[in-house]
Amino acid sequence: MFKTILTRAFSGAVFVAIMIGSIFWSPIALAVILFVLTGLGLYEFYKLFIKARVIKKTYSGLVLGLVVYSLITAVAFSWLNPFVILGIFPLIFLFFVFELYKKNDQPFNQIAYQLLGTIYIAIPFSLYHFVHQYPIGGEADFEPWLLSGIFFLIWTNDTFAFLFGISFGKHPLFKRISPKKSWEGTIGGGLSTFGMAWLLGVYTNTMDLNNWIIIAAIVVPSAIFGDLVESMLKRSINVKDSGNIMPGHGGVLDRFDAANFALPFVVFFLYLLI
Repeated sequence: MFKTILTRAFSGAVFVAIMIGSIFWSPIALAVILFVLTGLGLYEFYKLFIKARVIKKTYSGLVLGLVVYSLITAVAFSWLNPFVILGIFPLIFLFFVFELYKKNDQPFNQIAYQLLGTIYIAIPFSLYHFVHQYPIGGEADFEPWLLSGIFFLIWTNDTFAFLFGISFGKHPLFKRISPKKSWEGTIGGGLSTFGMAWLLGVYTNTMDLNNWIIIAAIVVPSAIFGDLVESMLKRSINVKDSGNIMPGHGGVLDRFDAANFALPFVVFFLYLLI
């Protein structure tokens, strides 16, 4: 048990160091890390469904996801005109054409899962840059504390939900999908997250306190649902972890399930509601 906790703590510390280090170093460093994570996440995703015999082996979804990540990231860096993103739509419809020439008994299952990888993994990873470089304006202009703060909110919610859950958890939050999650853990994690938002609002010069509180109010439910959705995905194909790249934590999908689900909502708030 102690060895497991030690392994989990060490791999978690390495993960935090890599993420926070790249965020503070430069947008280019973060883009490289996220490109790798996108590729690994897509590989995990398709491997799960191939192993479950839901789809056949394919690299098309992996390529599409990396292309979409790269295009959206280039827009965030102001390297490309935002209208270039419209080029994604012809790419998507080419998948329908490709499937005409394949001998597949369930072609639309194949198409659906290949496109789902891009929606579920590649697009959320690309949105990190819209927070890191808020408002977008090139790789020389970035705000590390904003994206780091959102990670701190998510990690605080995750950590304290776990601690409150194992200490006081009695009432299941969503028993059918995740029996170990409790209302007590959820409430404890949420309150702790608002405490972290207060610290970020008071001690960083990024957003004012009210905006940090709103971001926390977005992060708490979206992170919870992100975790539940990933649990639903794994239960649907009867697996425990999406991968084993991070000892004690599972795979990329396991580690980023809450963050990737929260990011679209956070970006919507930053760009359309402030």
